Amino acid sequence: MNCVLLALMFTVTAQNGSNSATPEIIKSIENGDSKVNVHQDSRLNVLLNDHVNREIKPTGPYSGPGYRVQVFSSNDFKTAKSESASIERQLRSTFPEQNVYRIYASPFWKVRVGDFRSIEEARSFRAELINAFPNLSREAYTVRESKIKIE
Repeated sequence: MNCVLLALMFTVTAQNGSNSATPEIIKSIENGDSKVNVHQDSRLNVLLNDHVNREIKPTGPYSGPGYRVQVFSSNDFKTAKSESASIERQLRSTFPEQNVYRIYASPFWKVRVGDFRSIEEARSFRAELINAFPNLSREAYTVRESKIKIE
């Protein structure tokens, strides 16, 4: 992500032309008797306008925070590993266009599906997934991921 650092420097000028921060100037500001003139480089306007008018593309490559749908989580030592593998295979065959992630975060085996930019997209897919696999509805919910990658 590109960041733009903008610095703004200004001086307070009293109506008498003095530009030192004397107590009289500060009092004048507090009383509302002062006038503030902002002088800025014209390139600053160009940068600000470009940033504000930048089009956010809802499609195309993306790398950043996003959402996935978690459909399985278990810490049952005897069955969790094989159960997660079985669910992963079923999801890959039913939704080949979605990435399926089988995660081991001790002591849990988890299965998550998809790379979605918005929570609305993830919830929409969750509904589709529950229609295909009603038995997963109890455990299916959206989770926030710190980094997803869409190509």
